[in-house]
Amino acid sequence: MSIQHTVEEIMLARYGRTAQEPLTREAFAQWDRDFLFQALQGQRYGQAFCNYFGITDNILFYEGRNERALDYIQKNYLR
Repeated sequence: MSIQHTVEEIMLARYGRTAQEPLTREAFAQWDRDFLFQALQGQRYGQAFCNYFGITDNILFYEGRNERALDYIQKNYLR
């Protein structure tokens, strides 16, 4: 079993998708409803999104404005 296969299995089990698959709007909407709890813990919008879905994207992770992070997510991660 290759490392890539193992990573894909972990992604599928933990996040319900593989790294190559775009996020569904339903999964994003559920996360967005739960974001308030993460915000209360001091996480930025993009940071919380990356952490929750296991995404490494430094542009999004360090974006400080929620509106810009949301636009970026919609253009790059949602189908």
